[in-house]
Amino acid sequence: MKQLMTAVLLLAFVSMASADLSMPKKRNVYDQLGEGLANIILAPAELFDSPYGLTMSDGPTVGTTKGFVQGTTRMIMDVMVGIAEVATFPFAMVIDDSLKSPAYDSGQVQPYPPADLYNNWY
Repeated sequence: MKQLMTAVLLLAFVSMASADLSMPKKRNVYDQLGEGLANIILAPAELFDSPYGLTMSDGPTVGTTKGFVQGTTRMIMDVMVGIAEVATFPFAMVIDDSLKSPAYDSGQVQPYPPADLYNNWY
């Protein structure tokens, strides 16, 4: 009985500890549709994120002026990219990459707009 219980526990732990050693997964329709909807719905967060980030890095004047312009343009771009991603989500396996280009000032691509701003003021 002890050996059977040991074997069952060993199998349970081995199955939980197994790693997924496969290659990175290709984007599927759910990834692209989810990113597109998030870009459309959460785009107004750019109006708060850009001024806040620039205020913290460059000061209140830059944050108020450049931050407003940058936030507005990023919001419009997020909505447009979101519409394009929703329109092309059936072809996600062919595209296999985000439609968002890197930001000119940071060079980083964030497929989702900043909705989870843990370190932000709100």
